[in-house]
Amino acid sequence: MFGEDAIAQQLAEARTQLDVVRQTQQDHQVPPVTAEAADGRIRITLGANGRVERFEFTEVRVLKEGTEYLEEELRNAVNAALDARAESLATDTAAPDLEAIGEAVAKIQDQGIAQMRAMSAQISAVMKKLQGGA
Repeated sequence: MFGEDAIAQQLAEARTQLDVVRQTQQDHQVPPVTAEAADGRIRITLGANGRVERFEFTEVRVLKEGTEYLEEELRNAVNAALDARAESLATDTAAPDLEAIGEAVAKIQDQGIAQMRAMSAQISAVMKKLQGGA
C-alpha cells in the first residue's frame, strides 16, 4: 500500500519544484525597456508586461522630417525595444518541467484515492464484524 511517508515525500518534492517555478518567474521579471531612433529624437518605452508604455518625441522638429522617415524611425525604435526586451528575457537556466510536476501530483492524487478506498473498505469490514456480521 502507498504509505504516508511516501505521500509526504512526493508532496514535498512537488512543492519544491513549484517553489522553483515561482522563484524562476520572480527572478526573470523584465524591467521596462527604452529604445531610441532618429538620433535620439524618438524614444519608446516598453513596460514590464511588454506593451508600449510611452512614445516620446524628444525634439519636435523630427515631425517635420516627413511621414516616410517617421514611419521608418518609429519601426526602428519599436523593433529595437522589442529586441532589447527579448534579450533580457533570454535565460541560461532550464525551465522547470511543469508537465512532470503535474504528472507527479496526479500520481500522488491517484494513489491517495486508491489508499482511501482501501482504508474505507477495511473500515467497513471491521464495522460489519463489530455489528455481528460475518
